[in-house]
Amino acid sequence: MKKMALPICFAILLMGCNDEKTLEVNNLGGEEAEEVKAIMENEESIYSGRAIFVEDQLMVAVQAKPWLDYKKKLKESFPEYDITVSSDYKLYWEAQKLLDEEDSEKVKEKVEKLKKLKKEET
Repeated sequence: MKKMALPICFAILLMGCNDEKTLEVNNLGGEEAEEVKAIMENEESIYSGRAIFVEDQLMVAVQAKPWLDYKKKLKESFPEYDITVSSDYKLYWEAQKLLDEEDSEKVKEKVEKLKKLKKEET
């Protein structure tokens, strides 16, 4: 039993040290979607991120170590969008659901709810 403990611990340690980034952006942004993805890729501290474009809004949920304010960079690149950035895991989790949603009206409604929730928490 003790002989198996070391290889199992080593395997778990290696899984936790995965440097691969997980970045997702909905395809409604077109070229802008690629630009947001590039911004997140270039930030070394972001290890996972999701971005959603809805009409004139951009919602970005990131997991980063340590958390830094990316809103300034996004504002410079996308001045025409009302940008919401959060490192809240609930927002990040909900962003995944929105990326899978095909009904743009539902996405818009949910983004509005998430923005209100974020404002209430701050």
